[in-house]
Amino acid sequence: MTTVGILGVIHDEGLRQKYNLTLDVIKELILEFEPDVICGEVLPSSWEQYQQDSSHRGYWGEPASEYWDLIFPLCEEKKYEFVPIDWVELDVWNDFDPFHSYGELQKQQLNAELDEWFERQLSTWASGPIPLNSAAYDFGLRRRSMNGWSESIRRPIYSGGYAGI
Repeated sequence: MTTVGILGVIHDEGLRQKYNLTLDVIKELILEFEPDVICGEVLPSSWEQYQQDSSHRGYWGEPASEYWDLIFPLCEEKKYEFVPIDWVELDVWNDFDPFHSYGELQKQQLNAELDEWFERQLSTWASGPIPLNSAAYDFGLRRRSMNGWSESIRRPIYSGGYAGI
């Protein structure tokens, strides 16, 4: 039987500090779990780049700071296998603007609404034993979709395709 642990992390050091999910806390959680493998939101090409030169930073697709500052070194130290599980469609990523089909005023309004949804989700940060990892936090993300907000802006943006916002 295999046990899988999922640890959600915000890719912003300031938010990690603010919501008490620091790299030290993340490290404690990983060490307590004792994984054999860590899968991370890292492009395979970025993982290859790191393996070739772990000091090279500042390139397109560079992993979020928690990988450089904690996950990669911890995997090396503890001999955890690391598996990159992110992907990107370059044509979508390079031209990504979820509100590109809207006028400037509408873009500002939609960005403000998106910020409000995110703040509501963040307000649940302490709803479980691990900051930012709880059913209430997840529900905050799903609620945006269930409310229809994401879907209502997605249709005119990507007709015929899915866009996770």
